[in-house]
Amino acid sequence: MLGENSKSYCMNLSFDDSNKRRCPLIQYGCEQHQEEHYVSEQHQKTLATLAENIFENAKVASEIENISGELGTCFDNCQEKLLTSLDTVDEIKDTLEQIDRNLIRLDNEQSELEEEINDAKTRSTIETLHIDGLVLNQNVLTQEIKAIKHQVEYEGRQMKHRVLDGTHLWKIFAVQEKIHDAQSERQTSIYSPAVYTSDCGYKVCMRLYLNGDGTARGTHMSLFLVILRGNYDLLLKWPFSYRVSFCLYDQRTLMESDKNKQPKHVIESFRPDTRSASFQRPTSTMNIASGIPKFFSLANLDQTAERNRYIINDTMFIKVFIDFTGLPTSVIPFIFSVNMALPVHVQQKLINDELKRREQQNTT
Repeated sequence: MLGENSKSYCMNLSFDDSNKRRCPLIQYGCEQHQEEHYVSEQHQKTLATLAENIFENAKVASEIENISGELGTCFDNCQEKLLTSLDTVDEIKDTLEQIDRNLIRLDNEQSELEEEINDAKTRSTIETLHIDGLVLNQNVLTQEIKAIKHQVEYEGRQMKHRVLDGTHLWKIFAVQEKIHDAQSERQTSIYSPAVYTSDCGYKVCMRLYLNGDGTARGTHMSLFLVILRGNYDLLLKWPFSYRVSFCLYDQRTLMESDKNKQPKHVIESFRPDTRSASFQRPTSTMNIASGIPKFFSLANLDQTAERNRYIINDTMFIKVFIDFTGLPTSVIPFIFSVNMALPVHVQQKLINDELKRREQQNTT
């Protein structure tokens, strides 16, 4: 149809020499002059090609428009989704920030808990050590109680079978430990078992400060007599006024059995001050101890075990003698040298014989 119209249009045109121009469809392949070519077959084909191109272009434009619409719709959808995604991202960002703050808080709480746990562990360790120390002390005290119980039972048996004659021999065990206790002031003094001077006599005991007492502390042993409240005090003579003598035995010389070598016993005596409260009738369990503050120099104890005269096998012997008959002071060493294995009446006979011998020497 387009070709026929073009042909009719072309045939009605009048051409002169001025119209001899190139066909306007040259770009589509027509190379003839207008007047010669408008009615030619070539021109008609070219027109058909043009029409087809226009139709195709229109079709492509329609498709482009459709695609553009779809792209617009897709863009709108994508934009909407993007905005939604941005909102979601903001929410996620806020959530992450909250999580980050929670993590920081939890980290701080964890650090605090770790410190508390470490403090609890430290306290637990200290308490465990304290408990272990208490258990150890309890075990030590239990052993000491057992030792004291055994010593009391032993001394009770000794007192039960002992003939009371104004003397008492005190056997002191674990001397080095007791010296250490005295030096550290854990236990500054120890007491001998209590004894009666006779069946119905005075009740007395010895009190020993192994590291000294008062001005003698650290330089001398201090040895005292203690008057205790007894069962027969109301019947006895007061104040107590009898001379008291102490003897620390030289064990090493006695062990050597050398008759030509005299033992170096430490013998000291004192006469009670009858004005002192220490020698009045007791009104409480015991009176204040009184005696010899500087009984023996500690320097003489500071020797090796092989040279020490007075401590053998960590044991020391001290004897007290209360003179009720007014014996001469010079006979006291002889009394302490009498064989203690002999019966009391035999010992007394030996003492009386010695007194007679000395009287005869004095008269001659």
